[in-house]
Amino acid sequence: MAVTIEATRIEQVLEVIVGAVHGDYDNRVPLAEHDDAFLEVETGVNYLLEELIERRAQNHRQQAALAAKAEKLAEQQDALVEALSTPIIEVWPAVLALPIVGRVDEARAAMITTKLLERVAASRATHVILDLTGVAGVATTTMPAIVRMVRAIGLLGATCMLTGIGPEVARQVVALEVDASRIHVLGQLSDALAVVLAERGALRR
Repeated sequence: MAVTIEATRIEQVLEVIVGAVHGDYDNRVPLAEHDDAFLEVETGVNYLLEELIERRAQNHRQQAALAAKAEKLAEQQDALVEALSTPIIEVWPAVLALPIVGRVDEARAAMITTKLLERVAASRATHVILDLTGVAGVATTTMPAIVRMVRAIGLLGATCMLTGIGPEVARQVVALEVDASRIHVLGQLSDALAVVLAERGALRR
């Protein structure tokens, strides 16, 4: 009879351990009313399960804290990227320059357009220079948005110039079959500034 009881107790311990291996920490080994060496094993398994539950709870708390920090950092990064992605600079009275850096997708192009048009209207800008020297890549669906940006600036009465256009962007402009005469394209930002100063000089004469 003692052998049967001992076998049953061993089976109960193994069952609880197998459950724990599969992530079930809720079962416990029934503690027999025997003051023997095997009772220490049964008690130890139950104690280990309690420790595993506490460790799991700690891991969940740590993961939640890390997720919260990651979310906060992501929000801060988004805010920083948004601020840095539209560094509109007034290089001369009524002359705005926007150096665009990084990759431009449709969402970013829309955001840039909104902020830029607001600034053009507020400052009554006569010239806007979009410098694409630092653009890492322009999505195929984005170039039409930049062309629309140029046209919208024109509707506000300002002249828009594109500078720093690379081979990839140039190919996309050609593929769109845009009337090149409607877009002022110059090699460098300094070239655009020289054109603006020349126009301002002509006006003073």
